[in-house]
Amino acid sequence: MNPTSIDRMIPGRVRKLSCALVLSAVILVSYGCGGTNLVQFYFGDLFGKGGSTTEKNADLLAMEGMQKMREKKYGDAVKAFQKLKEQYPYSKYAILAELKLGDAHFYKKNYAEAAVAYEEFARLHPRNEVIPYVLYQIGMCHFLSFSTIDRDQEETRQAIEAFQRVIASHPDSEYARKARKQLVECQKRAAAREFYVGQFYYRSGEYAAAKGRLEKLNDAYPDAVKALGYEKRLDGMLTKSQKKATEGPKKPSIWARMGF
Repeated sequence: MNPTSIDRMIPGRVRKLSCALVLSAVILVSYGCGGTNLVQFYFGDLFGKGGSTTEKNADLLAMEGMQKMREKKYGDAVKAFQKLKEQYPYSKYAILAELKLGDAHFYKKNYAEAAVAYEEFARLHPRNEVIPYVLYQIGMCHFLSFSTIDRDQEETRQAIEAFQRVIASHPDSEYARKARKQLVECQKRAAAREFYVGQFYYRSGEYAAAKGRLEKLNDAYPDAVKALGYEKRLDGMLTKSQKKATEGPKKPSIWARMGF
C-alpha cells in the first residue's frame, strides 16, 4: 500500500484536503477532485488576490509536504508537516498536517514516531471519520516493530490491543476487516513465542515449566498451532512433559550422592 492509495481511502474532510493539495490546478479541474471551486477555496490566496501571508505560508507548506510524500521523500515531508503543525495550528490544513505527519513517519519506517503521531491524532480528534484508519495504523506501527520470537513481545501485545480497538469501535469498517486478518498474524507470533520457550524448557529437562507453556499454547492459540504445523510436535512434547512432571524431580545417582 503506497501513500497515493492511502489518500484515496481516506474519506471526508481530510480526503478533500489531500485532493486539494495536487500541485497543478489544471489536474484538479480536469479529473474532478473538487473542481474549480475547491481550488479557489483552498488556494484562492495563491492563485487570486487577497489572503494573509500566514495563510499563504501554510498553503505552501501543505503543498510541499504532499509533494514530498508523492516523491517518497518522507524525511522532507516530515519537516514540512511538522513545521505546518507547529507554526500554523489554526490553519485549515492543521488537521491534515497532524494526520500526514504520522503517514510520513510510517513510510519512513520510523514506527515509534508514527505511533506517537497517530495516537495524538486519535486523542485530539476521537470522532473524526478517519479514526478507523488511524487506529489500524497504530496497530501496524507496533506490528512492524516486531523483531524476533526470542525477544520481548511487547510490540506484538500492543499491536493486538490496537487491532482490537478498531474491531470494537468500528466493527463494520474496512479497517476492522484488515485488523481481523492482522490479529491472526499476531496470534501466530504469540504462538511461536510460547512454542519457542516451551521447547527450551523441554530440552533443558524442565518438564513442569515446559508443561505450563505448552498447555497455554494449546489452549490459547489452537488455530495458530495448526497453521504453524506445531500439532504433532506439540502433542509429543506435552505428553512427555506431563508424564515427567508427575514423577517429580529426578533423584541424583549414588555416585552423585557420594560426591563423584
